[in-house]
Parts: sequence; structure tokens; C-alpha cells
Amino acid sequence: MYLKVPKRYKKQRRHLFSMRRLLLPLFTVGAVLVGWQVYERREQLGPPVQEAINNVLNQAQDSIATAGAPTPLPTSDPAERVARANQAWDRGAIEEALVEYQAASSAAPNNAMLHQRITLGLVMQGRGDDAVTAAERAVTADPYNPDSWALRALALDRAGRPAEAIPSALQALWLSPNRANALAYMAEAYLDMDRPDLAQETVDRALTADPNSYEANYVNALIQWNVNYALDTAADSFEVASSEAPNLPYIAVDRAWFEWSLGNYEVAEDLLAGVLELNPTNLDALYAMGYLYYQAFGDRDQSLGYLERCLAADNDNISCLWYRGTIQTVMGDQAGALASFRALMQTDTQVPRHFLDAGRAYMNSGDCASAVPILQMGYALQQNSSSYNPDREALFEEYLADCGAPVTLPQAEATEEAS
Repeated sequence: MYLKVPKRYKKQRRHLFSMRRLLLPLFTVGAVLVGWQVYERREQLGPPVQEAINNVLNQAQDSIATAGAPTPLPTSDPAERVARANQAWDRGAIEEALVEYQAASSAAPNNAMLHQRITLGLVMQGRGDDAVTAAERAVTADPYNPDSWALRALALDRAGRPAEAIPSALQALWLSPNRANALAYMAEAYLDMDRPDLAQETVDRALTADPNSYEANYVNALIQWNVNYALDTAADSFEVASSEAPNLPYIAVDRAWFEWSLGNYEVAEDLLAGVLELNPTNLDALYAMGYLYYQAFGDRDQSLGYLERCLAADNDNISCLWYRGTIQTVMGDQAGALASFRALMQTDTQVPRHFLDAGRAYMNSGDCASAVPILQMGYALQQNSSSYNPDREALFEEYLADCGAPVTLPQAEATEEAS
């Protein structure tokens, strides 16, 4: 995908007689007619497109209201930055490209394709919430661009909002039926909603629409690997996705996890090293490398080094905080482990295992008073989890019993949650 480079901005000469003042009534009437047509067809356009179009119309109204203001000074030409960003993107230096795209975006706010690149770049940096904001800008810039709606679906899913991702993907499909990337992102959202049946059905539609779609092959690899356990098919899908988009880190990172699961540790290391060479603060690659060095190679120092790099880039990273605390616990560094798990409990994690390990860290330091509410919260999360884990439930009960506490939340809290 290539960006259209905007024309160079030129300073405008001022005239005593302004054509813009003459045309102002015509533009006003035109805006009213457009608004009337949108209102008449509001049910056909659908709520998401309606909202995006209303944003554009509001901007148009603001422009009309200030039509008599002095001509603004010329802005800088973003073409050079966009060209540098494109070059960095193509070679896989997504972090470098993202800096340039974001700098150029202020001078080209209506360039939908530029905002699309920013959205995908933020997704690959693990910044889901920021990616959603960027996707909203892409939709506002061009409400009828199906790729903007598709990437909005991906951003919402990566921000932990898969249920909201589905309507956005459907809006992309309404604009462009059987669009492979929209179907692929919708399939990924279904997968994250624990609906592998719908995920498989949707990704099959995407592959039918475009057998070489890197988005569809990537999601299909995840399904074949984690759901169907068809490892050969998963390997083939990863290969197609990697060959079609060799510059995108998130494909390489998940492919590294796949190779790790097969025991191909050196292959996994090479894939991750390639990502970090061009993207030294990629959070997913840093966590994966930290995990790989401890689990596969038994190298605690190297592992902690990568985790520290991860936390230097994002001190609230849930995965890196948890795994650093886990290694510190094994090493007998109770103070370090407690600091890691205390920080982890300040994040928005809802993973029961994190609460179990944090509670154990407090218990190891002799602080059952702090451990009990954490263990009780984790136990409630485990009981409400869609993945039944009797061994983990038993550990929660054991730790709570060791601290002399009940295994359920106090009645007052339980009643308050129920309401």
C-alpha cells in the first residue's frame, strides 16, 4: 500500500475582492443539501458511517463559520517525511516509519492512507488504545474508505474490544463486499471472543476472496495452530503471510512463537532478532525474546535483560512485568519479585494467574494481609473464566487457607458486584 504524496503547499496571494466570499453562499447551500441527503438516507448509511459523516459535516460547518478569517500561514510540506516513512516501512523499520508518519499527519490531516499506516504501526507496537484513536482519524478523513473501517476493527480487537470490532469490520464489508482484510480482522476478533467456529468460517471467506492475503493467511495460521492443531497447514499459512508481508513485525513474532512451540528455538530466535534489529523497542518481540531465553536456553540474565528493555519502553507492560516477577521468584529475589507483582497489580490485568502469582509474592514476604484481597479477586476471576482450570483453583484455595482466609469474596462485596 503506497501513500499519495500531497502536492506542495503554496502561499496564496491576498486580493481585495475574494472569490471565497462570493462562493460562500453556494458552499453553505451545498452543505445543507448534503446534510439533508444524509438525513434522508440515515438508515441505509448505518450508524457507524452516519457518525463519521457527521464529524466531517461538523468540520465543514466550522470551516464555513471561519471563512472570513485571514488566510493562514502555509504549512510545511509533508511529502519528504512521507517518502522517508514509506522507505522505512518497506524495509520493516516500523518504529522509524511511525515517527515520520505521525509528524507528517499534522500537515495532512485528511490523508486517510497516512492515518491507516499510523493505525497499523501502533497496533504492531502494542499500543491498542492509541491505534483506535488513529483509526478514528482515518475514518473521519474518508468515511467511505473500507480499509479505514477494517483497520479500525483490528485496532479495537487489539485494544481488547473484539465485540466492538465486529461492527466495524461489517461496515468495511458493506462498503466493499468480500474484502479479504476486513474478513480476516473479523475472524481474528471472533477468535478472541472464543468463537473458533465463526473465526474459521470467516477466514475461509477471506481466503476465497484473496488466497494471497497476508492478513487472512496470518489469522488462518493462528486458527490451524491453536484450534485445529493442524501444524503443517499452520506452517504453510505462516509462510504465505511472511512472504506477502516480510516487513511486518507482528507476523514474524507470532511465527517465532509457533517455531518455539515446535522446539525450533534457533529459528524463533532468528525471527525475533530480525524484528528487534529494525524495531528495538517492539514490546511483543522483547517479551518473546525474554521468554525464549529463559524457557528454551535457561539464560536468566539474558532473559531479564530483554524484559528490562521492554519495561524501559513501557513500564506498565503486563506481560513483561509478570514474567520478570516470575523469574525473580525462581531466583529467590523476593524483594524484586514483590516490586514487579505490586506494579502488575496497578495495571488493568484480568488474568487469574497474575493474581495468583502476586498473592504468592506477598505471602513469601510474610504479608498475608495484602495477599488475601488479591487472591480473593483472582479466585473470583478464575471461577468466572471461560477456561476451567481446577489446578489453579486448588492453588487459590490452598493459599487462602494458608493465610486463614475464606476462599470467596466477602458477602458485602459479592452483593455489590451482583448489583
